[in-house]
Amino acid sequence: MKDKKRVIKIVIIILIIAVIVLIGYSVLAHGLRQSRCKAQCGDLGFDKMENGNVCVCSDGRNFEVDSFVVYKPVLYLYPENDNTLVKVSFEHPENLIVTYPKYNNEWIVIANKNGDLYDDTGKYYYALYWEEDNAKDVDFSEGFYVTKDNAIKFLEEKLTIIGLNDRERNEFIMYWLPILEENEQSLVYFELTKSREENNKLIIEPKPDSLLRVAIHVKKVNKKVEIKEQVLPTFERVGFVAVEWGGTIH
Repeated sequence: MKDKKRVIKIVIIILIIAVIVLIGYSVLAHGLRQSRCKAQCGDLGFDKMENGNVCVCSDGRNFEVDSFVVYKPVLYLYPENDNTLVKVSFEHPENLIVTYPKYNNEWIVIANKNGDLYDDTGKYYYALYWEEDNAKDVDFSEGFYVTKDNAIKFLEEKLTIIGLNDRERNEFIMYWLPILEENEQSLVYFELTKSREENNKLIIEPKPDSLLRVAIHVKKVNKKVEIKEQVLPTFERVGFVAVEWGGTIH
């Protein structure tokens, strides 16, 4: 009888701890969602949250905050002439979470042929950076199975095929290699320009002659997966070139 009471007491304690943990997680998650809402609503202000995950801004815009995030998109600009004034904006600026330099309706920079960018104060940037919400979900019906041991070779090979230059490729690998190595085994899919444009079109003036947008989608797996290999087209650089890369963790 005493043992039975002891077991019941232990079960009750475990249930109480589980409830406390769930409540704490719920409160933390709600706070994180509100922080993301405030960041995305920006100066216009965050009004309220509906259904636990829909942000409503003061201007009436609304969006889900549990959607996938595109991490570290950077945009390189290579005009045909030095000192070219370039304006960059988005079809869906409401999706932006973080930007550098600060995005205020648009970016305006002076771009040189080698990719160097300067704002109106003369401050230098090597690229334009942002993170955005509402990234495309993918089903990994095609792509690549990548292990920790072959991640470097895989990235170097596939990014060369896609058309990134040495600098872009190096910076891409320095960001995404640690993620692939930490996963040990991953599924990878490359989302390319057409899909990225459909998701959140880049509006660049003057319009580039060549635009490449690449988002790597990474999903951790615990065993080898047979997957149809994705066929990757090669980007050709002609005239004024704009290149973006980023990615999403699933």
